[in-house]
Amino acid sequence: MEPHSQTSRGDIRTTVFAPHWAGFGGTHGGLVAASLQQAATDLLGGTPRSVTAHFLDAVPPGAAEIRVRKLRGGRSAASHASIDGLATALVRHTHGPESPPATWPGDAPFLARRPAPESLNRFTPPPAVARFGQHVDIRPLGASRPLAAGAEPAYDAWVRLALPTPDLDHLGTHARRLILVDAMPPGLFAVWDRPAPVPSLELSVHFAPCSDESPWHLVRHRTVWASADMCVDETTLHTRSGELAAQGRQLRRILPH
Repeated sequence: MEPHSQTSRGDIRTTVFAPHWAGFGGTHGGLVAASLQQAATDLLGGTPRSVTAHFLDAVPPGAAEIRVRKLRGGRSAASHASIDGLATALVRHTHGPESPPATWPGDAPFLARRPAPESLNRFTPPPAVARFGQHVDIRPLGASRPLAAGAEPAYDAWVRLALPTPDLDHLGTHARRLILVDAMPPGLFAVWDRPAPVPSLELSVHFAPCSDESPWHLVRHRTVWASADMCVDETTLHTRSGELAAQGRQLRRILPH
């Protein structure tokens, strides 16, 4: 069975996570959070606005039951989705007319004069570190690369879900963008020369009003602070046309090398 083999019973969704979506010790956190968000959206409808996911333990490959509970209805709705004992998510939805795309003048220098993704070489994370990397098409901008002992814990890149994506047929645009928010290697990998597990403990994503559904996104990913055993990464996604699509922030645990 594949992840798109999904059934439902009222407020319970059954999904299957395939082994080739493995991340640090379990199923890729972005896919887990996206599956929780999609299950909640399927139940409540509307447009997802934010997802705050907590990863309590590694989600193993195989079948999983997602339980969804409605917390609030109306224009600003909320729901809770969980995989018992492993992951939970609070999802906010809105109902009604969509707002115009979000813009911010400060984004202009970052968005200007970027080479097209088709002109750049693809980077694929080593399967031994992140098996799910085969499912994301990353085209780095600039010199920063994972495990290259660089000067900054940061990347700029074009990114999209690698085609074809039958495993993700049940996911909508917002859920797919949620996966992309968690697609880049940890920012600390850019300043390290060897890998170590840096699993996500918490991932919060806010979706901006966005009319561009093109698959390519311009991603900025940075570690904004790190201690001996914890760090926080921030991620911003823009569409190819320059619209802000999503912003994410995640708390990670740094395990011994």
